[in-house]
Amino acid sequence: MVDSFSDESKKTVVLSIVATKSNTGKTTLIEKLIKALKLRNYSVGVLKHDAHKFDIDKEGKDSFKFSMAGADNVIISSSEKLAMIQKVEKEVPIDKILLLFKGIDIVLIEGYKDNNFPKIEVHRKNVDSNLLCTNPKFQFSQIIALATDEDIRANIPLLNLNDVNSICDFIESKLIKCIV
Repeated sequence: MVDSFSDESKKTVVLSIVATKSNTGKTTLIEKLIKALKLRNYSVGVLKHDAHKFDIDKEGKDSFKFSMAGADNVIISSSEKLAMIQKVEKEVPIDKILLLFKGIDIVLIEGYKDNNFPKIEVHRKNVDSNLLCTNPKFQFSQIIALATDEDIRANIPLLNLNDVNSICDFIESKLIKCIV
């Protein structure tokens, strides 16, 4: 079991998984990375950016009733999970959200394309021909690799999108081993 509140001295690696479009395979890759990194004994957190309004409270549940009554912050806690629902007036900066991941070895971010953290771009040839790594808006230092199912000429490392272990090896060598 991971206790993310126990080791505050531990450095956390943050890596964004990004793409030009939805349905490229970001979520699938993150799911596979979680499993593979857990097998390598890393604690893993995930931050998913949702551009739409979302609601994890279900009508009729106590937490929903508390929120509807006007609570600004509701925390649900059990012996297995802890969840927080907090009303915000504007989007919270990513750096503040990442403070919630103290003690976690690696945080994978889905979305937040414009953040300053290292990124692996996901590309599938049958979804889109455009690439973020060739877009002048993004610095090459931010996009550290391209995970793809296509042989592409790029000025950054190419990773086989279907080989999660080689992607984990890359993450370890490029990001994790650098801070240990």
